[in-house]
Amino acid sequence: MVRGHLVLIIANAGVIYLAMSGWNYYDIRYFILWHDNYFARGRIFEVYASDLKVAYPPLAVLIFVLTHSLAVAISPGNIFVWRLVDKLPLLVSFNAIYFLLRRNYGKFASNLWLLNFVTYSVISSYQFEPISSLFVLLAILSVKKGRYALYGLFSTIATLIKQGFAVILALPIIELLGRRAYKEAVKYVLVVVVTGALFTLPFFVVDPKGFIEKVLLFHAKRPPQYLSIWAVPAYLVKYELNRVPGWISSAWIFPFIAFIAPIFYLFLKDSKEGRPDLETLYVRYIVILMAGFLLLNKVGNINYFLWLSVPLIIFTASAKKHDSVLAKKLATISIFTSFAITVVFGFLTVFVQVVAGYPIFIFEDWNWVPADEFFVKCYAEEPFGMAYVIMLYFRSISALRETCKSLALTHSYFLAFLCAIYAYALCYIIYSAVKRPYKS
Repeated sequence: MVRGHLVLIIANAGVIYLAMSGWNYYDIRYFILWHDNYFARGRIFEVYASDLKVAYPPLAVLIFVLTHSLAVAISPGNIFVWRLVDKLPLLVSFNAIYFLLRRNYGKFASNLWLLNFVTYSVISSYQFEPISSLFVLLAILSVKKGRYALYGLFSTIATLIKQGFAVILALPIIELLGRRAYKEAVKYVLVVVVTGALFTLPFFVVDPKGFIEKVLLFHAKRPPQYLSIWAVPAYLVKYELNRVPGWISSAWIFPFIAFIAPIFYLFLKDSKEGRPDLETLYVRYIVILMAGFLLLNKVGNINYFLWLSVPLIIFTASAKKHDSVLAKKLATISIFTSFAITVVFGFLTVFVQVVAGYPIFIFEDWNWVPADEFFVKCYAEEPFGMAYVIMLYFRSISALRETCKSLALTHSYFLAFLCAIYAYALCYIIYSAVKRPYKS
């Protein structure tokens, strides 16, 4: 038993250390205020009416405040306990996805999950993607059995954690209406609406305008950033947003609509052709939709790659049965891409800046913050207390410090190149799925 899951045990040792060692304080400070200022005072439904940053759907907010409440109850001032307890849903999801993939799609699929660098980055920094990814996996397993209501339940929960998953809610409606299964379609819509209303209405009725502003319009107003191809012009002018045409911030929606409309049509067409295996059909189109969204969206956060990861792993594992060459290419691209957008991106945007002693750029707010302050707050009370000491040691090495200074001054050009690599990987994934290399 232990030998069979030795890799998972090693991975868990790593994620537990990452869970305890730090988090993205820039985001976490707001999360903690959700708890302290609202949940702890019995006013959680007012959180969207506040002046706090709450750019997440209600279920994400509830997950954090409930776990943080438990963490505070266990140990009021122990940051190690806080980090570990706060991240328990992430750790549980990490392991649940592994076992579900292994049981349903084999060892190859579960190992691909363990080789996804973005997962470890997200657990370290704290984001909700592992949880939403688990519910996407459950949704796929539900449609495999033809249980549309469960697909609706699980995919709606995923959407209530991360808004981007809303696009996959349309697939059953298209398929069911296409084959005139009206009763099943109505039942599906009711499940989606009731589940969504259950979690959103208590927050929405308190301040409808604030809710819409924070959950939807906040993202609409953000400038292109991170790994988005729309952010390349900003990188080429070294973050000087006033030198970037204003239309770029809203232009992305038009190519996305132009992309998604024919994809929905192809899905309708494929769903009518000989009643194909539902799992194959849905996995393929979820991969296309998610990869297309990541490619064309103006905000390309690193953690968003997990929106694609689970369906891509299933698609790759299924392709392995019919085309081992393609499966190897997809697996290689998946692993390499996750490495590039976490390790390489983190090296250029954090490590280089800290060692050089230069400020770190915060894409979320489009401003610069002192590197040392940011690093210390993220890794304060790291278990071995060595993270900042190691950084200072690197800074003391003259050759390394000067190299990092040079990279810090030019790193935005490297980020533009990284965006191009990421876009190519997503294009290849879309091409592979649209090409439909195998049939069930």
